[in-house]
Amino acid sequence: MSENTFLAPTMMESLAARGHVVHGFDLNQHQVAFAKNRLKAKGLKAKVWRGRLQDFKVPKGARYDVAHCFVSTFKYIDTEAGAVSSLRRMAAALRPGGLLLLGLHLTDYKNSPPDHERWIGRKPGIRVVSDTWSAPADRKSRTEAMRTRMRITEKGKTRVEETLWDFRTYSPAELKALIAKVPSLRLVACHDFHYDLGSTRRLDLAYSDVLLVMRRA
Repeated sequence: MSENTFLAPTMMESLAARGHVVHGFDLNQHQVAFAKNRLKAKGLKAKVWRGRLQDFKVPKGARYDVAHCFVSTFKYIDTEAGAVSSLRRMAAALRPGGLLLLGLHLTDYKNSPPDHERWIGRKPGIRVVSDTWSAPADRKSRTEAMRTRMRITEKGKTRVEETLWDFRTYSPAELKALIAKVPSLRLVACHDFHYDLGSTRRLDLAYSDVLLVMRRA
């Protein structure tokens, strides 16, 4: 199951090419169409549909060995009730012993300066420069204001697209408290964003990018 509102079509493609049964969803209809077309072009089978993390449904009778939600996608859920609902739904979609992989950025409220991240992507005829800024976290509202600006050059013409949104913030204590509200999930390991399975971490503020591995009871 590609449990990620950004679908990660390359990951779905890789898993499907290895013979896995792959399902995924996204709230954005364009993302869904892109994933479907990409998989179809590769001759790969996968089920893709529109859905939100808070209230998604899986095909009747479907159960999964692994669900994943990476790159802070989970932080788009802006309420505690929505976050609890999402984890419960993911747990219910897993077979007993199945794994939920959840990746997100932790917040240190005592040290939360403005941040900026840039990447550049290229393919024949297209160049994309993406800049993302985050404001200091607001502990009271548990939000951090985000802005992404993409400069896209295609066929000699450049356009700029900008998106503004708020992420929900999670300190290690807040994340532990959330997981405790879903007893069917048990935290079994933490890693950083190097995704090195041989290197585990504690769930604390010694690092900001955490990958949680949770097992369904």
